[in-house]
Amino acid sequence: MTGSDEPNSFQWRAHVDEQFDAIHESLRALHQRQTLILELLTPEEREGPSLDDLLARIVTLIADQRPVLRRIDHTTGASLDLLEGRTPRSHPGSTGEESAEE
Repeated sequence: MTGSDEPNSFQWRAHVDEQFDAIHESLRALHQRQTLILELLTPEEREGPSLDDLLARIVTLIADQRPVLRRIDHTTGASLDLLEGRTPRSHPGSTGEESAEE
């Protein structure tokens, strides 16, 4: 009995080793693919402004446009007042009574 069980035990062990080797190879291939994807997604060091510098510049440009945006907002509001039959609002800062009219 002992002699007949040992070959089955060796065969079973060999089968398990083959399965572990296959799993190990699959995990190694997945690791290589993951490494490649991370390398492709990671930005390279290059010359020029950083993302933070670009965002700071955009914020500055938008802040510089605030007077123009306020003028557009006022013009739009005055046009809507005329279209709806109301007295058009005065230019902001011209009389200081803008909040009293609203």
